[in-house]
Amino acid sequence: MNEPSSPPICEAHGASDVGLVRLNNEDVFANLSRENFFILADGMGGHNAGEVAANETVFKLSKWIQNYPLATKHSTNELIRDLEEAICQTNEWVHHLASQEKRMEGMGTTLCVAWVLGETLIFAHVGDSRIYRIRKGRITCLTRDHSLRDELLASGELDESLAATYPYRNVITRAIGTQPKVAAEVQTEKIQQGDLYFLCSDGLTDALSDKTILDIIRATDTFKEASEDLITAVKAAGGTDNITILLFRPRTYLTKSF
Repeated sequence: MNEPSSPPICEAHGASDVGLVRLNNEDVFANLSRENFFILADGMGGHNAGEVAANETVFKLSKWIQNYPLATKHSTNELIRDLEEAICQTNEWVHHLASQEKRMEGMGTTLCVAWVLGETLIFAHVGDSRIYRIRKGRITCLTRDHSLRDELLASGELDESLAATYPYRNVITRAIGTQPKVAAEVQTEKIQQGDLYFLCSDGLTDALSDKTILDIIRATDTFKEASEDLITAVKAAGGTDNITILLFRPRTYLTKSF
């Protein structure tokens, strides 16, 4: 873990809004720029259970990274294994909580995690919250939704032209807490100078196209302005879900690259 006096190497800002329809905001994020670690969760479940699942997930992983002995680690593979284990333990904890009270039964949450280590980005996801990269004016989604729609697209059972209107497009096939075990999808990539990344809930991407998101971000001067303008645009499009975006950009390569 970075020493308390060491500056964060990432410029970052996050924002969340309940939207125009939902009564509660079940999206939760953590901007842990001191650890160069970013988390987003989109909860689901009745009686505020989704909010509990998302909060517990973000809290557990925040505590994990804040106590992580980074200086003793020697390879990217070791870091990936440790992150996978932390996510598995978080899943077990949320699943345990869901079994303790009837009102919490079936609760769960999506999860996105991004971890900057010098020139290396380690990122993980469960569910349909996404991680994007903007590089040299082009936007790319780095994650594939764990959803029924995307599984049918991958198998060829659903045509791309019907995907946007598929009635079960928001049914996810993986989540934190809904089952005793979960498999997070963990990936890595090499960061290039100037890369910008963001984590977001489906309240953003269901309302705005990738091109619209890119245009809004490029038209703003700060991450705070970008997040505010994105939320405003989602509300103008109906704002039917909670909206959360967490943007970050590595300033320079100051830490060890594994």
